[in-house]
Amino acid sequence: MKKLLILVTTILLVVQMHAQNHVLLDSIKSVNAKVMTIEANVHNHTKKTDVTIIKDGAFHYSSPDKFSAVFENDSYMIVNVNHIKVDIGMFHGTFRMFNGPIRSLSRAFLYALQGRCQDLADENNFSLKTESDEHFHTVYFTTKKKILIGIGLKQAIFRYDRKSLLIKEIVLIDYKNTIDTYTLENEKYNTEIDESIFDI
Repeated sequence: MKKLLILVTTILLVVQMHAQNHVLLDSIKSVNAKVMTIEANVHNHTKKTDVTIIKDGAFHYSSPDKFSAVFENDSYMIVNVNHIKVDIGMFHGTFRMFNGPIRSLSRAFLYALQGRCQDLADENNFSLKTESDEHFHTVYFTTKKKILIGIGLKQAIFRYDRKSLLIKEIVLIDYKNTIDTYTLENEKYNTEIDESIFDI
C-alpha cells in the first residue's frame, strides 16, 4: 500500500510539472509572437577546448524569418528566409538552406526569438526541460540522437527574462563541445528597421 501511494504521488508530481511546463512555454510563445522587430547589441562568447573568443556586434530581427548578427571583427551571420550569408566558425559563404547544420543553426535562433521552444524540441527530437530563478526562465534542449559525424547541435539553452518573458540569451553547444553564447543587450522592440540589413 505504501509503495502504491509513493507511485501515485510521483505520477501526480510529474503530471503537475508537465502542466506547469506547458503553461510557461505557451506564455513565452505568446509574448514573443508579438515581437515584430528587435534591435540590440549582441555579445558573443565562444568557448572551445582551449580557446575563448569574445566579440561584440549589432543584432537585428524582423519577424518571422530574418535576422542578422554583425560583429566588430567583420564576422557575421545574416539569415533571410531560406538563404544565409555567413562568416563565422567553419561556415563561410552564401547558401540556400536545406536540412542540415546550417538550417538547424538558423532555426535555433529564429525559434528562440519567436519563443517556439516546443516546436524546436519536436522538430529536432530534443528532450526539453525548464528551470526558473530570480532572473530567468531557462529552457534546456538536448538531442536524443546518437553522435554520427560530429556536426550539428548537441544542446541548446534559451534564457528568457523572468518578468517580460523576452529572449535574453541563446547558448548553442555542438558535438565537439564548442559552447557559443549570444547575449542580447540594450534591446529595442517593434521599431522600424531598414530591411536592407538582411540583403544577401
